[in-house]
Amino acid sequence: MGLMWLTLERMPLEPVDRRPFLKAFAGGAAALAVVGGASRVFLNPDGSPVGPTGLPGLQLSAESGSDVDSLHVILGDELLPAAGRGRWRSARLPTSTHSMVALTWTEPAPTPLVHVRSRVSGEWGPWMRLPALHDVADPDSGEATDVSGTDLVWIGRADGIQVQVRGKRPDDLRLLLLHPRPHARDRTAGKAAPTLLRRRAGAVLSTPEILNRTAWGADESWRGKPTYIETIDQVHVHHTVTRNDYTPEDVPALIRGMYRYHTKTLGWSDIGYNFLVDRFGRTWTGRAGGASRSVRGAHTLGFNARSTGVSAIGNYDQVTPSGATLDAIAAVAAWKLDLFGRDPLGTTTVVSEGSDRFRGGKSVSLPVIDGHRDTNQTSCPGSLLYAALPDIRQRARTRLDQATAAAQAPVAVVRATAVAGAAVMGQSLTVTPGAYTPGDAVASYAWTCDGVAVPGATGSSYQVGAADVGRVLALVVTAARAGLASGTETVAAGGPVTAPPVITIEPVGRRRKAVVRVRVAAPDGTGLPVTGQVVVGSRSRNKTLTLVDGQARTRFTRLRPGRHPVKVDYSGGGLLLPARARASVRVS
Repeated sequence: MGLMWLTLERMPLEPVDRRPFLKAFAGGAAALAVVGGASRVFLNPDGSPVGPTGLPGLQLSAESGSDVDSLHVILGDELLPAAGRGRWRSARLPTSTHSMVALTWTEPAPTPLVHVRSRVSGEWGPWMRLPALHDVADPDSGEATDVSGTDLVWIGRADGIQVQVRGKRPDDLRLLLLHPRPHARDRTAGKAAPTLLRRRAGAVLSTPEILNRTAWGADESWRGKPTYIETIDQVHVHHTVTRNDYTPEDVPALIRGMYRYHTKTLGWSDIGYNFLVDRFGRTWTGRAGGASRSVRGAHTLGFNARSTGVSAIGNYDQVTPSGATLDAIAAVAAWKLDLFGRDPLGTTTVVSEGSDRFRGGKSVSLPVIDGHRDTNQTSCPGSLLYAALPDIRQRARTRLDQATAAAQAPVAVVRATAVAGAAVMGQSLTVTPGAYTPGDAVASYAWTCDGVAVPGATGSSYQVGAADVGRVLALVVTAARAGLASGTETVAAGGPVTAPPVITIEPVGRRRKAVVRVRVAAPDGTGLPVTGQVVVGSRSRNKTLTLVDGQARTRFTRLRPGRHPVKVDYSGGGLLLPARARASVRVS
């Protein structure tokens, strides 16, 4: 017989309609129900899908506006026939390009034991177990559904899939294939400057480098509104049970695929994990709502109400986590725990909200940083990452200890601040900034007069005024950095502040003589007494006069008719500076 193909009914997008799917097709050919994916499956006469030239058997397609191709197909007898007692196995099913795979079913069906293998680069790989998903939302969280499934596993670019199930096959067992299409920006996403968050009051640690949701390309229209918890007692460590040979450029698409699975297939309000760490040591924001805030996740059944979840991307039953990965997990764990004063090496008592290991209401003593298997019946976070948890706890504690020690030492002055300018009324003083250790310490200024801060005088320059005359100015510099004791220095700015006098010359010309009256006054607002002498001169003739009440008078005789210059030099006195003035007088 020749090849035959079937055009399938397009079903609604998830969440899945619970209507019965077609069981048979006219003429004895099987009909396959496809949800949110391709509309054609090509079948051999024996019912196994094959791909005619240029067209794969199981085709993924994208929802409108989505950059994640998907196929959700029921694995009934046609695609997953019995292969023995309590065992079902599919044929080697050709597909269009996919890179992630999971199986789902509706509760309360029993959990099947699932294995898959894929065709990558023309070769069929070994069988790989898909663990049942335990990173789930709590029943009373408002986002739990009756859809259960396996972990979503990244397998690389594949064009074929084979499925084997043992135990009991759920009636609505579905195969999910996803392919998050790469973005051009994925090549540089992990190299972008991380979003730096402000230090919370009372915290010791600065924010670690965390890449935001924009960096991995989150479609914010897929998610719901975040919810928040009161405190964080624990950090739960997970792994994503995915292949470990992904490249840095693969990571954004991997996270987009998880996001699609958690929201569109499982029906959660967002990706389940609060944070994800890749094998290169980069930390990515998972669930929305603010990385520095206490966002409730959907990662640890029964224990999401007082915790945050960090998932390492990879299968850590197969490989040992890198030092970069351990450092990244320790950094985000220490940071989140520091916000609530938790000890990374400690234990805490938590009341379970109901998991497959601890019934609801049971008080459980757990490490502050624990592995997923400590709370649920799962092998997560993989035996090799679980074995590294003591190392992670110690790394987190070391970070806190080092930050605490650093906070006890003040910012150090490397180069002193200087003040330029004269402490003279009407002139300006300016700051030449100093340098500090650490280099990101920020200096603030406060100008003082006789040791008392001048209200509002906090800039890098200071205009000397009448109120400062006779007083001593200084600059107090505070060099601060969050988490450290501030360093201070006091820089003398001069004083007592002096003032320039105001000199008035009143010359009167007469026949062959001139009378010159001189007044020397202090600037308004200073109230300074005027003392000292003035030298009054005209051409080569000079007279020295003592001021009385700021005044002096003299005359010059035997002058030729015409204009004569008059100069006055004040010697200064007390807080008044020396000064000079000029005038002229016409003599007849």
